[in-house]
Amino acid sequence: MGGLPVIVDTLLGRTPADPTDAVPDAPAAADPGPTGSDRILELTQRCAWSLVWLAVLATSLDYWGSWSSGVWAAVLAPVMVLVALVGSILVWTGRHPMTSVLQWLGLGAGLVSVAVSEGTGIHGRHFYTTDSAAFNQVATRLFLDGHDPYTSSMAAATRLLHPADQFWTYQVNGAHTLAVSYPAGSFLLQAPVMALGLNHMVTDWVDLAAWLVTGVLIFCMVPRALRWVAPLLLVAGVFAGAFADGGTDALFVPFLVVAVWRWDRWPDRATAWLPGWVGPVSLGVACSIKQTPWFCVPFLVVGVACEARRAGAGGRWGPVRTGLRYGAWVVGSFVVVNLPFIVWSPGAWLRGSLLPMVDPLVADGQGAVTLALHGLTGGVVMPWLSAAAGLALVALLVAFALWEARLKPAWLFLVPLVLFVPDRSLANYLTDFVPAAVVAGVSVVAVAARPPGWADHRPWTSRLSVGAPALGAAVLVVVALTSAPLVITVDRVAVGGVATVDGGLFLRHVDVSVHNTSGEKLDPLFMVSAGGGHPQGFWDAAVLSGEDPVPPGATTEFAIHPSRYTSAPGRGQWWLVEAYTTSPNALSTSSMQQWRLGVEGH
Repeated sequence: MGGLPVIVDTLLGRTPADPTDAVPDAPAAADPGPTGSDRILELTQRCAWSLVWLAVLATSLDYWGSWSSGVWAAVLAPVMVLVALVGSILVWTGRHPMTSVLQWLGLGAGLVSVAVSEGTGIHGRHFYTTDSAAFNQVATRLFLDGHDPYTSSMAAATRLLHPADQFWTYQVNGAHTLAVSYPAGSFLLQAPVMALGLNHMVTDWVDLAAWLVTGVLIFCMVPRALRWVAPLLLVAGVFAGAFADGGTDALFVPFLVVAVWRWDRWPDRATAWLPGWVGPVSLGVACSIKQTPWFCVPFLVVGVACEARRAGAGGRWGPVRTGLRYGAWVVGSFVVVNLPFIVWSPGAWLRGSLLPMVDPLVADGQGAVTLALHGLTGGVVMPWLSAAAGLALVALLVAFALWEARLKPAWLFLVPLVLFVPDRSLANYLTDFVPAAVVAGVSVVAVAARPPGWADHRPWTSRLSVGAPALGAAVLVVVALTSAPLVITVDRVAVGGVATVDGGLFLRHVDVSVHNTSGEKLDPLFMVSAGGGHPQGFWDAAVLSGEDPVPPGATTEFAIHPSRYTSAPGRGQWWLVEAYTTSPNALSTSSMQQWRLGVEGH
């Protein structure tokens, strides 16, 4: 193992003069031992690597429950536990915790524990847990069979989801998405694997492999003193579990990591062996997989321009040209990946690639919209939240341009703030930038003294240019959350089954009164939310009194019925009724209702 770290360090352009790597593999025999700050560094390393081995141990202990998957699983579980225990001992008994052998051993243990535990889960599964993962597999097969995925229906994904209607991405008009909704890289990168004969849970296998590659990249790209970050992130359940179980973001993460590593050196080569164009090309490939990395492009273009200005390159317009040249590399690589499908059917490709942005989807996520989803505001007008997110992006981008020297290590941690605002702010939008953000933060060159710039000469103007869009975003969020067009009242609940202390009830129908406070007729479509993190589909509605669509200022009573068997909420659980409308695209909710087990109506 001794030669591999040296090769890696050489390829990454590290030299013994690098202060972050200037810790020897082992002290000399006559060395009395570390003192002062060296002792603090050593103890920090030992504690950090102890956390790594604890994470490996926890993963190995969880894997014990997989013994029924096969004899091999029953054997691997205690072996993995033993390795984790031995690794913890070595961290505290070795002469120095930063020896290359111990670091690579920790990374290897993290890789194996994640690959074995998550791989066993994928091996035993026969259905995906997200429609996006199923769509990617169907699209890959269509492409290999000579069909354009963007002009084909994804209905075949039904056999890969069980039950399918619990995993669809629903639209506010009552339909659900049955088309490819990502750029072409999402399935093109899977094509070679499927072409080689793998047809079982292809998306999950490819995503797991991408996450393992990401772990190796992080380990190689951060300073030696921080290498423990790689296996710790690798084993973290928020990433490993999600990326191997239907989460499709893992495929763009390694490309984003490469894109942001030493991004502030562009257009100079980051190392002696890595051409400068690799960064923007990797970003373009990441953008060709999902839309999430698109939000990184303006920050990197502005950041590169700011770095060129600091270096005094090209005169007055030199920084602008440098930033635009970087953007051209990004756009060019994105177009190259998608070009066959743009030529094949430009309209279908454009609709598919922009589908999440142009087709109104139901509200979902853990951001600001959760106040509406959980009945605290009575609903939300979703386009206003989208506009607020746009203003938040402008505010953060202007702030980055003005104070780039201070924000350059942290800008990628700011991007999730933008994605916290819109009506769909899923958990993966808020977490999946973290691996790349860590690499970006530790790999940029710190600026000792901020050179004078526009923000220094005009502090009030610069603050206003950031504060105005930020304030506008906040105002729009308030307006969005207080403008729901319908007032919904739950009148009666009918249940079936046997009322027991532990449950056993199912919902027959819910009667609601819907009052239209807007100035136009609205046709509400209903859901019932009783816990859980994903919409369970629209319910059928029958008019009891009044008109449908509901006239302005009028009230209509509906009886809404689940389209399939739906268990009643648990005893004491809170639940609510949701209604979606178009024109405006809005969510209106009842107040939160507490379930009283065994009561026929309330």
